[in-house]
Amino acid sequence: MRLTKIHELGSSLQKLLSTLKKNREMIPLEVLRSHYRQPYYALIRQINGTASAFVKAVLTDRLIMNPDISIEEQAAVINQVIADSGMEQQMSSCISMTYSADQLYQMALELRQKIECALWPYIDLKTCLVFDLDNPDAEPVTYNTLTRQICRNGSWENQELDLQWKFIFYPNTRIYPDNELPKEEKETNHYDYTNGTENNCTPVR
Repeated sequence: MRLTKIHELGSSLQKLLSTLKKNREMIPLEVLRSHYRQPYYALIRQINGTASAFVKAVLTDRLIMNPDISIEEQAAVINQVIADSGMEQQMSSCISMTYSADQLYQMALELRQKIECALWPYIDLKTCLVFDLDNPDAEPVTYNTLTRQICRNGSWENQELDLQWKFIFYPNTRIYPDNELPKEEKETNHYDYTNGTENNCTPVR
């Protein structure tokens, strides 16, 4: 993630929340909502906007998606995860009760993990078996070309492979109508293995 941008948003949010907390501690709420109505609600709007940008940055920054699948389809999955999680209301309650950008960050990370898991079937379409043509007796390596990770002993590890002079087999290729094939796959054979890869690893987060 672009941690600098996320850190900047988190710092800005924490300052705003600290101001809100101080105001509520020093001035009765009914007075804030009446006599200081304009500045009070302006602060609330600023907090809401900054919190929304902060959470969005955590959820989407460098989020891996499959370029061969429509953005609309994958976005629908993301939106459904967010709706089903019920975490939007929890996040709102979190900043209202704790005034803590750090706690909001942890909740956003939890939601991001749910999103990554929901997107994994699309990412897994780019999981392949890599055969070394110079060493045909060697076991193939399970590799994901999007995450640039290998699956070793049931866990994904960061390790980019040089695929030159390698035979690559994609066991999870999605079946497309002929007029909807991804450009780079139009002249290849397609297989439908509904159970996923043999080493059905969960994504590293």
